[in-house]
Amino acid sequence: MTIFPYQINEAIHVYNRTSKIKPSSVIEKTYEEPQDIVSISDEAKKRQIMEQARHEVMATIRKEK
Repeated sequence: MTIFPYQINEAIHVYNRTSKIKPSSVIEKTYEEPQDIVSISDEAKKRQIMEQARHEVMATIRKEK
């Protein structure tokens, strides 16, 4: 494997930049993602229940045929 002088210079440059950074800023900080909150109105809940009941009744009728 051949190592060129510019690769050594790049490595030294990166080392110099990272050695100046405070250790506390290098440590990865864990951030919790905010959880989504969904609220459904009472009217929407009623509609959903009615729609589900309708589908169940229709499925029962189709099975009997």
